[in-house]
Amino acid sequence: MSMYGTLFILIYLYRSYLSFYVLYLFITYNDTLIWQIKKKNSNLNNLKFIINAQYLKDLSFENPRAPDSLKNFSSNPTFKIDVDVKSKTLPDHGPNIHEVELVIKGETKVEDDSLFVIEGSYCGIFTIENAEQEILERILLIECPKFLFPFLRSIIANCSREGGFPPLMINPVDFIAMYEKKRQAK
Repeated sequence: MSMYGTLFILIYLYRSYLSFYVLYLFITYNDTLIWQIKKKNSNLNNLKFIINAQYLKDLSFENPRAPDSLKNFSSNPTFKIDVDVKSKTLPDHGPNIHEVELVIKGETKVEDDSLFVIEGSYCGIFTIENAEQEILERILLIECPKFLFPFLRSIIANCSREGGFPPLMINPVDFIAMYEKKRQAK
């Protein structure tokens, strides 16, 4: 073999070795990085979310001016709706079990006279496992109320209709904005 052939083979082997070493470093670094990411988020891969039960906890409908409140009025009614979400752990029920309570209060007025007042509290019992505290709080105050809202909305609409008024159809609630507002208030 000529000197140039030997030199070519040595350069090729050296370049291959460098390529191999660079590839080795890349794989090692990425495996370490991927392992760290998986370790940090390992609970997210095993997150468990179960709706155990849901129920109406409290319902109140007041028609203080009946039967006069059922007459036609010269002005349009005004509505005031308040929504709140509360959560608490239920250690008596088992580990990782939480109650989430969605409360909606509404008042309808015409010319400062109350037509009707309605308040409903609808709850769910949820099992949530393997969630870090910050994620757990977001699940309890954002995701869980999203499951409960359509049921309480329907109950309130039926109740106001049974009270002699058109069904009070509550607009969808932005639970993310509510959560952020509560968080900023702390």
